[in-house]
Amino acid sequence: MKLNKLLLLLSLTLPISAFAAFENHPAGGRSSAICNASVTLTDLWSSFNNQAGLAYLTSPEAGISYESRFRLKEMSYKSFAFAYPLKSGTIALSSSQYGFNLWSESKVGLAYAKSFNRYFSGGIQLDYLYLNKEDPYGNKSILTFEVGILSKISNRIAVGFHLFNPLNSSISEYSDERLQACLRLGASYKVSESFSLMAETEKQINDLPTFRCGAEYELNQFVCFRTGVNTSLSSFSFGTGITYAHFHFDLSSSYHQVLGFSPQASVTYVF
Repeated sequence: MKLNKLLLLLSLTLPISAFAAFENHPAGGRSSAICNASVTLTDLWSSFNNQAGLAYLTSPEAGISYESRFRLKEMSYKSFAFAYPLKSGTIALSSSQYGFNLWSESKVGLAYAKSFNRYFSGGIQLDYLYLNKEDPYGNKSILTFEVGILSKISNRIAVGFHLFNPLNSSISEYSDERLQACLRLGASYKVSESFSLMAETEKQINDLPTFRCGAEYELNQFVCFRTGVNTSLSSFSFGTGITYAHFHFDLSSSYHQVLGFSPQASVTYVF
């Protein structure tokens, strides 16, 4: 028990490794397996990673994801997403919850994405954020938004841009604590039909930029393998994806050299 509390304290005091209040966190086992270098991915979990990627969905999809952050139940991260493609674009509903009874953060998002041609798409999402803290600190709710752009320069190269909370919203009424704006810029390169590379950088207003990269290898149409590294955190990740009928199963884990493993699993159903 003491060890768990120590790990929890360490994780909460690391500004990048841990969840700051209302930190924008990517979701999905595929994203986690490549160290969240996911700004150019085009799947259901673009609801969290870059809404512009939703524009390329061709069927309705729904999914759930669960991450055991450093294998501590107090830091578990649960998320859900549903996307429905229309003739005029794709709409999506997403939600997530992180924390435990003394401190929990919830997020609900409503997104719209549209592909303007085969090379370019954009997306926007309205977010409702709710922070639940034990008395006497009280609760806090915030309305904000995020936007994303995705450009498929060629059949092999894609570039993505995502901006979360450009409003730099205030969190505390008694201090100048603010919900940080977060900018992500990345690219992917399809080396062959079965092998892809991804890289991206992330910058929050008050933090140093971080850099991460990943790789994905498709063994066949049913199984793929993934790995990634975050140079700023000296951490790495790995995972696999399995497709069976209408289901996509993604299993992954990241490893921090101080805090250990963070396993994650997600399931997506394609209607």
